[in-house]
Amino acid sequence: MQRSTDRNHLLIALAVIGDALVFVLFIALTPIEHGSVEIEAFWRTGLPFAGVWLLASPWLGAFRASTLTRLRLAVWRVPFIWLGCGIVAVMLRVWLTDRTFSWTFTVVSIGLVAAMLLAWRLLLLLAARRIRRD
Repeated sequence: MQRSTDRNHLLIALAVIGDALVFVLFIALTPIEHGSVEIEAFWRTGLPFAGVWLLASPWLGAFRASTLTRLRLAVWRVPFIWLGCGIVAVMLRVWLTDRTFSWTFTVVSIGLVAAMLLAWRLLLLLAARRIRRD
């Protein structure tokens, strides 16, 4: 029982670190699209996006052991939770930075982060399955 709990804690810690890195990568890709490097992009977009995800998603089930180890749950739960968090993050970004709302930004950013989170989580799930076999 203790070994299973330790594995779950390790898996959750890896998920948190990996999720945070997804947001860093998302912000790192921003200059490629816009042609300039802006540290403000981290504060303007990365912080609201990562902050909302890392604060709200644990309460919504994104870090449950079942979400981290079951493919069917991960495939629908992670993007669904991110959709809600992403909408809140975009609104928070608009409010905090006094920027105008953009449907294009909203759809592209939420879609891209959803794909990145899901890809990362599927890699984590495969690694978790391999660890459980050992």
